[in-house]
Amino acid sequence: MIAVPDAITLATDVCAALIREAARAPSVHNVQPARWRFDAKGDVVLFRAIGRDLPVADPSGHDVRASLGAAFEGLSLALSRMQVGLTDVRAEHFALADGCEPVLRATLRSRATVDPLAAFVPVRRSFRGTFVDADDDARARLRSLGADDARVVVDAVAIADAAVLHDAATWHFESQAAYHAELWRWLRLDPSDPLYTRDGLNADCLALSSAERIAARVALRPGVFAVLTSLGIARHLVSEKPQVESAAGLVFFTPLRVLDAFDVGRRFYRLWLEIARAGLHAVPMSASADHAPTRDALARTHAIPDDRRLANVLRVGGAPASGVVESPRLPAVELLV
Repeated sequence: MIAVPDAITLATDVCAALIREAARAPSVHNVQPARWRFDAKGDVVLFRAIGRDLPVADPSGHDVRASLGAAFEGLSLALSRMQVGLTDVRAEHFALADGCEPVLRATLRSRATVDPLAAFVPVRRSFRGTFVDADDDARARLRSLGADDARVVVDAVAIADAAVLHDAATWHFESQAAYHAELWRWLRLDPSDPLYTRDGLNADCLALSSAERIAARVALRPGVFAVLTSLGIARHLVSEKPQVESAAGLVFFTPLRVLDAFDVGRRFYRLWLEIARAGLHAVPMSASADHAPTRDALARTHAIPDDRRLANVLRVGGAPASGVVESPRLPAVELLV
């Protein structure tokens, strides 16, 4: 444990270590919008990096704001291991940083306990491949995650039905040229790409085989994808039905409708860490929540109360013995402003 001075001001190397851990929080398309400043007064300012957004897929900015909430929760988790907390959180309007927009300011204060989920930050992974067969113990651990805002589904027929709906939702978005072009900008399919180990969705994290990597570099290129769409082939390239059906279960994340996107992101990260604590891996099926007809169908089928909304769906299961690749992150020096 790192000793923290009474004034709760942190050395640069300590701040960098904290930010590296906070950066492990999930963000939409791994765009990593969070930027940070620690000042001499013992305050932390969270900024949003301008340009790290998804104007087509996320026109309202909801998903980016949720990503900022997850990053803030990540910093809170990292600080807790030093018995430091974030208090007096308030909107920030006056902090300035090039290329950034201030989001909030919080004050560092002593806390007595370590967050029990902090230990699972290093083991949380997105696994986009085919899950291994789940045994009864894995399903029991999955069921134990059920909560007011986490509906767990392990019925194979329900999972198969959700897989069909998810593919339809995915294609609704992928069939739009502007949406696919935006996604392409965040895909890193060639290891020689200078961005491959920095951000976005690279081939390792997408769990692509050697042959799939080569094919994806050609087939997913927007011009080629448009031709394949006209031929009726592209839809099959983006199907995730086998991966969804391999899941031990699905977790429907259903926060209260009144909850701000920032707080939704904080809770989403904690839910994912709870899945990691249960010894399982997950990946979001965001299209199912973003596509209104699919979202409404799932809400009806699984009796989600009217005061809650389906914010995301996670498919959950066990990873192969070879393990799960850690997704890339920007260096901490670039996240401190």
